[in-house]
Amino acid sequence: MAIDIDLQKERELDDLHTQIRRLENEKIERQEAQIKERINSMNDDAYVERKLQLLYDQKHEKKH
Repeated sequence: MAIDIDLQKERELDDLHTQIRRLENEKIERQEAQIKERINSMNDDAYVERKLQLLYDQKHEKKH
């Protein structure tokens, strides 16, 4: 009888650990999505255009 209780407890503990891992993964995915959203909002078209122009200008300055 004690063995049955231990097995049941082990299964429940395994299930709880699985739930924790799933929640941690979901939290990471949510944080990742928030960071990507922030990056996309910061990389607006005007910023990207200015950055590309700067890189282009720097490349051509090195050639001269």
